[in-house]
Amino acid sequence: MGFKLRGMDNKVYCIVGDGECNEGQVWEAALFAGHRELDNLTLFVDVNNKQLDGYTDEICKMGDFTDKFEAFGWDTQCIDGHDTAAILEAIEKADAVKGKPSVIVLNTVKGKGAAFIEDMYLNHHINVKPEDIDNAVAELEKAL
Repeated sequence: MGFKLRGMDNKVYCIVGDGECNEGQVWEAALFAGHRELDNLTLFVDVNNKQLDGYTDEICKMGDFTDKFEAFGWDTQCIDGHDTAAILEAIEKADAVKGKPSVIVLNTVKGKGAAFIEDMYLNHHINVKPEDIDNAVAELEKAL
């Protein structure tokens, strides 16, 4: 809003997690941005279905993020959050939107590419041993 008030063309990019969207301040900001038609704002929502203490649906089921943001007056896209080409394309589309803020919902897997983390139930904050790092790096290099 500050950039708009100053007549500046600057873009603002923000990243939140799906678990973080349990917070009221996220939705207050979403309502405000939609109401003020902040077309210089692009929000990324990382939907990895996990948060600090479990699966997001077990803690507070959020439903479809695109539906929610559309209801608040946002332009919405939902993409594979591991596909960098899709992310770049989505950013270009969002940057072209006029008259409303944009949200890009990124469907992701927490710990993608490191099997021991992907399969871990509570992997929000973990202690990683040096051999785990070596194994994860080897997995990622093999995937390349």
